[in-house]
Parts: sequence; C-alpha cells; structure tokens
Amino acid sequence: MKKPQVQTVIPKIQFPNAPPLWQYSYYSQQLNVLEQYLHHNQKDIYQQQTSGAGFMDHIKQLLTQIGGYIHPQLQDGQMLRFSNYKVDVITLKLIQTFIQASNLQVIDFRFNQLTNAELEIIYGIIQHKILKLFIDFNPNVDINKIAPFYNIQYLYLRGNNITNEQLVPFFNNLHQQLKLLELGNNRISGPGCDALAEYLNKPNILEAVGLSQNNIRSFVEIKNLCFSFGKTKLSNEDFAKIQDLEQQREAQIQKLTKAKKKYTDDMLIKVPTYQKIDNFYYQIQNPQFNYLNLSQNELPELDRDNLDKFMTRLLDDFVIVLTHNQFEQSTKAKLRKKYKKNLII
Repeated sequence: MKKPQVQTVIPKIQFPNAPPLWQYSYYSQQLNVLEQYLHHNQKDIYQQQTSGAGFMDHIKQLLTQIGGYIHPQLQDGQMLRFSNYKVDVITLKLIQTFIQASNLQVIDFRFNQLTNAELEIIYGIIQHKILKLFIDFNPNVDINKIAPFYNIQYLYLRGNNITNEQLVPFFNNLHQQLKLLELGNNRISGPGCDALAEYLNKPNILEAVGLSQNNIRSFVEIKNLCFSFGKTKLSNEDFAKIQDLEQQREAQIQKLTKAKKKYTDDMLIKVPTYQKIDNFYYQIQNPQFNYLNLSQNELPELDRDNLDKFMTRLLDDFVIVLTHNQFEQSTKAKLRKKYKKNLII
C-alpha cells in the first residue's frame, strides 16, 4: 500500500514584538524561514503567479499564509519608491518572488544605506523588467554586478564613492542598451573618463552622462572623452575613403541578396556616419549623445582655449553643463555668448 505523502510544515515567520505595522529590521533569521517556505512551495507559488492575480494580491496572500507585515511603500504600479525609506530583506524577497506578476519598471533606492544582504536580493530583482534604477548614495553597491543587466536603460549611481578602478571593469562589462548614466558626486578623474570614452567608441545608444562633483581638475583628464562624440571636419581624402567604404558595403549587400543569404548589420562593412554642414563634410561620432554634466569640478581658467576648441565640435542639440568650475566671469560671459544654447556655465 502506497504511503501517504507527508507535507513539510513550514513555521510562520516570527517578527519582533511590535504593533501590527511594518518596521525595519535585518530579519536574517526570518529570511531563512521565508526562503525555506518558497523552496518547498515553489510549484504552488508558480501556479499562483499564472492565475492572473496582481502583484500585491500575490504578496498579501503569501503574507497571510506565513505571517508578516506589508512595507508601507509596497504597491501595484510601474514604480516603487524607497528613497529615504529603509527597505528590509523580507520585502525585497517578496518583490523578487512576484516581480513577473507586476508592471514594475522603475525602482528608487536612494539614501537607503543598503546592506550587502539586501543588495544581493536587489541584484536578483533588477535583472528583470526594470528600465530605470535609482540606487544613489548606497556606497556598498557593486556596480559591476549591475553592468550586464541589459534591461536597465537609465542608471543613477550618484554618491556611491565610485573610483576609477571600479569604472574600468564596469565599462568593459556594461551592456549596449543604456541611455542615461548618472555618476555625479563620486571620485572619478582622468582614467575613469578614459574608460567612458572607450565605451563610447564601441556600439552604444548612450544619450546623457552626469559627472558633476567628481575629481576632474583639467581638460587633459576629459580630452579623450570630449573627442569621442561630436563632429570632425573631413578632408577631401578622408571623405573619398568613406565613399569607397559605402560602395564596398553596397556591393556586399547586393552579393548577399543575390545569393539569398540572411545577414545582419554586424556582418557588413562599417561606414562612419557623416553629415554635410555649411558645404563641408563632417564625420559624426555618437550623434545620439547630447548631454554631459561636468559642473562642480575643478576645471581651471587655463583650460579656456581648449574648452573653446572642443565646443566647436558639438552638434546643435548638444548641451554641456560647466557651472561652478574655476573659470573667470569674463570667460564665462564670452563662452555663454558664443555657444548660447549649447553651454550652461
């Protein structure tokens, strides 16, 4: 006779004695109990998620079964905002478990002083669905664990004590779908800016970068970055080379089409982007990149001529912010008059 299957009994999570409201705690012991419950009931929980119920419905049902309180910032919708409001490991584990049942696209963790245990769960959350991540002023964050998550298009990393040494591997691993990167209020200087320039020299869709309040003290430190976008006037010889590449690419496409072979753009000869401006041809680098914030650094008055030359490379829709550096008032007035909408200084 077949023995009846014995179901594992999972104890309710024991929260500290408190009023029937959520309160922040590390909850390390309770997290172990929750993870045990999720492991033993993963099939039922998966079936529950396919039932069509909402994100918060799932969480409420689970908390009814195991005991516990709902974080006051937890809700249905496209955004969860935990800035200046501590979030615990239990809440994070619930988000991770039921994120596929949500419409979540934006999470704000600013000023949370997240622990490593909390961050490990967050890395699991943000690799799904999240388009915009605010994780500023959390110095324990490991930016290299975030770099590969191609779903994130807008990434805010201000005030995380990020160094040049951290940025080099970050940009080596950073996916190509990022549109905005905010790195203000960190410890970045020349080598970090060079790593960003190398990223911009590869295929990307980056539109805006914030580098305010860093350790940038001269134009030399941002020179490679400044020459990784904008326009460069082409000589007749250089333009002829580009035209030759265009002809080779077209011949390549015709040959593949005639042979009825499938191809992608990556397989074709690369032709630099160019544009005719005022009867001259210019090579255009990263035309989508249109905003750079270098405010509150220490760029000196001695760099005014280098800055002036750099500004001539900018496309019409580009904006660079240089407020609160070390330029004299006369220099700021001259540059402001000359470059108008391109410059905030």
